[in-house]
Amino acid sequence: MIDKLFSPGSKIELHPIRKGPKKDGEKDRIYISQINQVLGEDKVEILMPIEQGKLILLPVNSMYSVVAFTSNGMFQSDVRIIERYKSGNIYLQVVELVTPIKKYQRREYYRYSCSLPITTRRLEDAEKERLVWDRDLPGVPGIAIDIGGGGIRFLTEQMYEAGEDIICCVKLESRGVLKEIQALGRVLSSKEVTKGNEKKEVRVRFEIISNSTREEIIQFIFEDERRRRKNNSWH
Repeated sequence: MIDKLFSPGSKIELHPIRKGPKKDGEKDRIYISQINQVLGEDKVEILMPIEQGKLILLPVNSMYSVVAFTSNGMFQSDVRIIERYKSGNIYLQVVELVTPIKKYQRREYYRYSCSLPITTRRLEDAEKERLVWDRDLPGVPGIAIDIGGGGIRFLTEQMYEAGEDIICCVKLESRGVLKEIQALGRVLSSKEVTKGNEKKEVRVRFEIISNSTREEIIQFIFEDERRRRKNNSWH
């Protein structure tokens, strides 16, 4: 069972399990990694997470909710970090499953720091009625500074209002090919980067996005993390 759901090469997210209530303004962290091998019915060896080019040493005995992405969908289990070590040039951690594996329904997505070209524009009235947008209309250029399967944050000179529906077109490399992906999103917030600066920081939640487009985003994140990992050293 475990080797079919948590198989080698499966991409995973690790969500810390809290021991107490969340502090005001505190955000839950999510780490991304990959399964290296299944060691038994309740033990899995994973690549040590990396964040902004640095290895993350998850403490031994700390608890996480692991979400695995597989061809059969997403699966979840709570785990405990029980060991960490280096094998060759690979830094690894062993997790022990403490709850049964179950099907997972997505609640939130990992947000990945990036610098990607993006163009955005407001949805036209006719597009709102049909919920289908014209993919050839020009947009305002900007730079995406983080992205995930559930939304995006970017810098632009365009002022948007919270609640507006906009089209986001982002260029990213996935599976070795440069692609432009599109999604309809709703503006959550828009603010000046610094007072008097023309640049605005806009946060958007994806409202209409195809499964294949979401998968392209997740694939890009894992491939870019893998590239950073190759150039990383022990910290």
